[in-house]
Amino acid sequence: MPDEQKPGNTPDDDKLNPEDVYDPNKPEARDTTEEDEAHKKHMEELFGDLDEDDNGNKKVDTIESLRAERDELLLKLAGSAATLAKSQSDNLTLTKRLDEAKQLITRTEAKAEDDKKFAIEGFIKQALPVIDTLELGLASIDKKHRAEDPKFAKLAEGVEKTLSQLTAVFNKFGVKAINPINEPFDAEKHEAIMTQPKEGCDPETVVTVCQKGYEINGRVIRHAKVIVTPPDC
Repeated sequence: MPDEQKPGNTPDDDKLNPEDVYDPNKPEARDTTEEDEAHKKHMEELFGDLDEDDNGNKKVDTIESLRAERDELLLKLAGSAATLAKSQSDNLTLTKRLDEAKQLITRTEAKAEDDKKFAIEGFIKQALPVIDTLELGLASIDKKHRAEDPKFAKLAEGVEKTLSQLTAVFNKFGVKAINPINEPFDAEKHEAIMTQPKEGCDPETVVTVCQKGYEINGRVIRHAKVIVTPPDC
């Protein structure tokens, strides 16, 4: 006699669904709390508190603090670099200005020295015509007149003395006469007013000095007027 079924139940209702059977290997069926705690405890025994540093500070806070310090250091470094660059620029500018000042001092000293050397030049140029006149006057008094007339002798003596004194003053200030008789013609110091052949002389040689030239400390202030032999003599 078949078993009586309870009202509302079907034969399949009493069957177990395999999916409803408890599987201890299913993740949702396992309680991992104790296992996780045990694992964490084991790791802390090995490495210490994973959430704290050696000083007991939260590692998250420590990282943020380090980042903040890093950013601050980067800002300071950038500021230092800018300051260094400006300092180097200022140093270059200062060095340039110092060099310019030294050059200015050198030029000023050189100019002052030149001014000192050539300050007498104006006076010399004014005195040259006087010397020229005295030399021409002395040359016009020949030895015969000196011997025959004491007045001429005394006059010549006075002119010679004056010329000697002027020459001493000229020498004191570096003024030298250019009197190139029988010397090769030098266009930098001589002015040829004519050519004249002369037996036994080389070409372009000074045979007559019509007017002496003068130089002061090596700088020509008046060229000597001369007569030279021709180039093809």
